[in-house]
Amino acid sequence: MTSKILVYDGDCPMCEAASALLVRAGLLPEERRRPFQSFEGEMADRLLAAGMQNEMAVIDPSGKIRTGIPGILGLLRETRAGWVARLLDRPWLHPVLTAGYHLVAYNRRTIAPPRRGPAFACACDPEYRPRWLLALIILLLAFAVGMTTLFGAVVAAETGLASPIQGAIRMLFAAGSGWVLLVLAALALQRETRLPFLGHLGMVMAGGLLVLVPSMLLAPLLDGRWMAGVFLLSVTASFLLMLRSLRRRLVYLELSPVWLAGWAAALWAGASVSIWWFYF
Repeated sequence: MTSKILVYDGDCPMCEAASALLVRAGLLPEERRRPFQSFEGEMADRLLAAGMQNEMAVIDPSGKIRTGIPGILGLLRETRAGWVARLLDRPWLHPVLTAGYHLVAYNRRTIAPPRRGPAFACACDPEYRPRWLLALIILLLAFAVGMTTLFGAVVAAETGLASPIQGAIRMLFAAGSGWVLLVLAALALQRETRLPFLGHLGMVMAGGLLVLVPSMLLAPLLDGRWMAGVFLLSVTASFLLMLRSLRRRLVYLELSPVWLAGWAAALWAGASVSIWWFYF
């Protein structure tokens, strides 16, 4: 069992969950897991100077602080998961691991907004790195396009309303047109808000699409009304989840609830027009 202390951002739900997972897995005693917000004075200053603002930190018994991938691997080396640390601790792997870690760490307020409500200033808020945020948005967009076309292909194949390729294209138009309208509207936001808003929008979209996965897996096992019912239920659940997620994120960004109504209107208008165009 490690004698080091893992320091995480206590205002980050994802950091809280990840560090708690180490405790539940028996790799880290609860008393060795501490939020940055519990430190004061010299140690808080040392943690910030070491890079705690952007990465988790690990304090060893001598007081030395290491952050990011080196710190985490050093922590794991003293646990029964030490073999994982030794496997990953390769010079050629470090840039890949660090890039993946930074993609998450710099965007953690976008991936998992704090539960405190309106935007707030925390001592360990990550630095704003537009390139990392843009990289996240591109990945989310690629995921959304892939999942949407796959869902359209499955629905078309199971209902016989179109070929899988036609279904994929039609679903992409039906679902994507509403999002495009909202993205165009987002251009009216202030520059410092525009990219973060698009990042949150991407997370809402990705989360909603994940809800459709069970229906796609069940599709080959169902037929007739059951299949149509499952698809309809999945789309409804996806919409409601996205609605809830966007509402919470708008509160965090301190944006008007009008954006929520605009999102719903754009989504349904885009889908309705596309469905009418293709089928009527």
